[in-house]
Amino acid sequence: MHKRYVVLIIVSVIVCLLVWKISSSYGLFNQGFTGENIVSGDKWSVNIVEVGEIETTGGAIIDKEVSTIGTTLSFGVSLFEVGDAISFDFTVENTGKLDAELYATTLAGLSSLESEVITYEIIPLDYVVIHEDEKDGSIIKNGERQSFRITVKYDENVSLNDNREYNLGLGSTIIYKQK
Repeated sequence: MHKRYVVLIIVSVIVCLLVWKISSSYGLFNQGFTGENIVSGDKWSVNIVEVGEIETTGGAIIDKEVSTIGTTLSFGVSLFEVGDAISFDFTVENTGKLDAELYATTLAGLSSLESEVITYEIIPLDYVVIHEDEKDGSIIKNGERQSFRITVKYDENVSLNDNREYNLGLGSTIIYKQK
């Protein structure tokens, strides 16, 4: 039963990532991103470039190290009791020639029942440069970076009667749009 649950989570994360990839490609096409910009020398390249050290609280264990592809990351964690948590920072860099604007963040891997006892969030930490011409720190230009923190926590408000082990395969995507 436990192996089926893990396989189901992994398959769910993969399906979510595939759906996201297809929808984001369709979105770029509908926004007029036809590839002509690439021919003219402009380049779109926004990627996760750094993942910080994972901090654990309580008995939390990292089952699968953080892996990244573009602006998507995935990892596995086990939380055994109320208060267990993991958190880590990661950095996204724009190495392209086109400005990128933070559009959305996504979280995948928790069922609706799990989300009642597990807190899973991603928050922007700081924007390395606040632009003079753009007072919006959500825009990163060539060579600039943005940092985020992911936290996964077994909610302390859960009654001890509900206490059980959670083995989670989680993922997140930072979505930028061309500015």
